[in-house]
Amino acid sequence: MEQPVSSTPVAVQAPRPKPWSVFASPSFDKLWVGTTLSLFGDFFSVIAMAWLVLQLTGSSLALGTVLVVQAVPRAALMVVGGALADRFTPRLTMLGSMALRALFVAPLALLVLTGRVQMWEVYGIAVVFGIVDAFFYPARSSILPRIVDSRELEAANAVLNVTAQASVILGPVLGGVIVAAYGVGWAFAGDAAAFVLGFVFILWLASGRTLDAAKAPGKDGLGGQIVAGLRYAWGEIGIRITLIVVAVIDFGANGAIAVGLPTLAHGRFAAGAAGFGILLGAWGVGATVGAIGAGVIPPPKRFGWLIVGVCLWLGAGVLAVGLLPSLPPATAVMGLSGIATGTVNTYGISWLQRRTDPAMQGRVMSLVMLASLGLTPIGYAVSGAIAQANVTLLFAIAGGMMLVCGLGLAASRQVRELT
Repeated sequence: MEQPVSSTPVAVQAPRPKPWSVFASPSFDKLWVGTTLSLFGDFFSVIAMAWLVLQLTGSSLALGTVLVVQAVPRAALMVVGGALADRFTPRLTMLGSMALRALFVAPLALLVLTGRVQMWEVYGIAVVFGIVDAFFYPARSSILPRIVDSRELEAANAVLNVTAQASVILGPVLGGVIVAAYGVGWAFAGDAAAFVLGFVFILWLASGRTLDAAKAPGKDGLGGQIVAGLRYAWGEIGIRITLIVVAVIDFGANGAIAVGLPTLAHGRFAAGAAGFGILLGAWGVGATVGAIGAGVIPPPKRFGWLIVGVCLWLGAGVLAVGLLPSLPPATAVMGLSGIATGTVNTYGISWLQRRTDPAMQGRVMSLVMLASLGLTPIGYAVSGAIAQANVTLLFAIAGGMMLVCGLGLAASRQVRELT
């Protein structure tokens, strides 16, 4: 007997978009170009600032204090920047920070080109850099859900992460070439030009009402919004766990990479600056591979197991690098470890963007960045003291922190069931 044919339409799941498919969106194209220009501008200033301070003072201590002066307001104001992104929309916050950057860097470039720059002006610009970074970074991370569809977040984040990795390689090289060929002043001029052009693309981004549809501010004002953001993030188990994991991983990894790797390259591996560059390059290549893979392969259904795996993967990798006797195997392990960072930076950010209340996007992203960057100065200081005594111990402590974190998360049913 023939079965009747059902007239009910069967839902067909749309195929997962590939990373390059997001370029079909004019809005994403503008965001991508604008943020890429800002990344290159950042690296122009990193090279130029370091060279300028050393030219003026010849002191590594002075360079360190300039970096601290920049890092402190960036960390202190990061949550404020996130609240402003939620209050005035990410696009307007990005525009304001990019405009301020260009307006302050251009006069510095002129002072350097005319030979009139003084150290107090350098310190002042460093403070400005820290302030505008605190406004720009949360806005850049929270604008994406307004630009692309939810199902395209992994693909879009993969493109942005791969671009960021490329800028880490190409930005300092191009900035160094400009400094060597034309001088520090022109590198600062390039920074200002990059942010002016980026400003134009973000201004051009006004293609939909949602981009500039800010939620009415609460009665408590900016301070109340910050407190509300903190309560929201800590009260949501997935966001709270993510913040803890980011803080643990970056506190350990940043010190091990920035302090431990050059110590290993110079001492045990006898590979000098070239060896240090190879190790960092391997990490960058791995991160790029991880980001591309996460943009193509669907995310795991259990996000909790993903963060457990990342903690264990990175912990084992960092621990192994500190124990290995020579450069080639350490390079291989750095590359494999980098895959984990590229993967989690794509899946994890997409998961947070999708999970977070749209009205809280800026504040949550600012807390993620604060967890990542806020402890960096302390991590550098502690890592330097440990590495001075025993560099292997530094890697053992950093890797051990991540392994303990991963095992602790795996023991939590709430974490294991996160989706």
